[in-house]
Amino acid sequence: MKSTSLIKSPLRYPGGKSRAAKKLFDYVPSGTKTLCSPFFGGGSFEIYCAQNGIQVRGYDVFESLVFFWQELLNSPKKLADKVATYKPGEFSKEQFYNLQKSHPDTTDPFMSAVEFYVLNRTSFSGSTLSGGMANYKGINPRFTESSIERIRNFKVKNIISVEKKDFTKSINLKKHKNDLLYLDPPYLIENNLYGNKGDLQKNFKHDKLLIELKKRESWILSYNDSDVIRSMYEEFQFAEPEWSYGMSKSKKSKEILILSNDLPLPKSKK
Repeated sequence: MKSTSLIKSPLRYPGGKSRAAKKLFDYVPSGTKTLCSPFFGGGSFEIYCAQNGIQVRGYDVFESLVFFWQELLNSPKKLADKVATYKPGEFSKEQFYNLQKSHPDTTDPFMSAVEFYVLNRTSFSGSTLSGGMANYKGINPRFTESSIERIRNFKVKNIISVEKKDFTKSINLKKHKNDLLYLDPPYLIENNLYGNKGDLQKNFKHDKLLIELKKRESWILSYNDSDVIRSMYEEFQFAEPEWSYGMSKSKKSKEILILSNDLPLPKSKK
């Protein structure tokens, strides 16, 4: 069931799971065929699952992010061609802040997807609309020709769709009743890294997520490790895998996995 040559997410994303995917996959029950991801985000773990034979349906409320994934899945070459017009290596600080300011007013889904990727690759740590521009001696090190080729050549089977939906709706869709849920919500921390100037993090209802998860089985939840979270989910199973953050190889995770009680823990994790 393991893939050998894996395609990775083209996005840089706060809390991204690019280096965690393999370890997280140990917690996916053998024989899992379908996965629902209510917080698709950078999609690293979901892409890993898809390449290991699991059909994935993703959701997110960050509209520009959803537009990006939809265009990437349906028209990767068209998306790459348009992104290339922003000229990697020449994209200036002034262009970055002008685009970041005007992007929320972009209504065309395709252009929203294009702008999102440009901002994602040029922003500090992939914060996109919630941070400043990343640069090294006046050069942006992440917006490169190779980053454009990654979307041009992106092809992953089993990612069925990515749609805009709030988690309260996606979790409760009848078609996901028997699916495994993987949830990677905005974390309960002070830094506001998600959405437009952090709005998706500041306004996230952590208590509502707990209420929804108590209604069903078969879920794996990634969260920041804190006394508050441990208290909220004390009736469920906890695991503490370690990995480096996708945005910094030197920073180890301070995260936990919480699993519904019906899921078996890997033998080595018990």
